[in-house]
Amino acid sequence: MTTHAAEVEKVALPAAPRSRPRRAPLAVPTAIVLALVLIGLAVVAVRDLVVGQGWAAGTPVVSTSIDGLGGVRASVGLAVAGGVLAIVGVVLLWFALRPGRRTHLRVTGAPDLWLSPGAVAAIAQETADRLPGVVSAESSLRARRRVVVDIVATAPPAGSEDPQERAAVSERVRAVLDDEIGRLTGASIKVRATEVPR
Repeated sequence: MTTHAAEVEKVALPAAPRSRPRRAPLAVPTAIVLALVLIGLAVVAVRDLVVGQGWAAGTPVVSTSIDGLGGVRASVGLAVAGGVLAIVGVVLLWFALRPGRRTHLRVTGAPDLWLSPGAVAAIAQETADRLPGVVSAESSLRARRRVVVDIVATAPPAGSEDPQERAAVSERVRAVLDDEIGRLTGASIKVRATEVPR
C-alpha cells in the first residue's frame, strides 16, 4: 500500500504555471511598422546597389537624397524635430517595457482558470435565460469587469397589477448571477428588467 502510494506521488505532475493572461505590449504594432519601414529601406538600398553597379538603369535614390541635404545647417527647427523624435523614442521605450493589460478574469478557487469578459457576459446571459420568470435575456459589456444583463420577465397573472412581481424576478436573477458568476470572477453584474407586453 505504502509503496503504491509512493509511486503515485512520484508520477504526480507539477502544478501549472500561474501566469496571468495579458494583452501584447503596445510596442508590438509599432515594432511591426518599424520592421516594415526597415524592410522598405533595405529594398531601396539593394536597388541603389544594383543601379550603382550598372546592372540596371536608373538614378540612385539615396545619393540624390543626400545631395539634397547638402545645404542643411543647424537650426531651431532641426533642434525641435530632434527633441520630438527623442520624446517619441522614450514613449515607445516606455510602451515596450510596460506589461500588457490583463485580458481575462480569474475564477476564484481555481488559480489557473481564466475567463474572458465576453465569456463571463455569455455565461451570465445563458444563466439568466434559464431562470424561472425570464422569457429572454441579453448581456452586454460596459467595462472589463462590468456586465449588464437585460431580461424580459413574464407578465403578472391577469388581475394582478403588482409591480413588485417584476422586481422580484429581477432580484432573483441578480442574486443568482451574483452568487454563481459575480462571486467566482469578481465581475459586477447589473440586471435590468422589462415586462412582456400584453
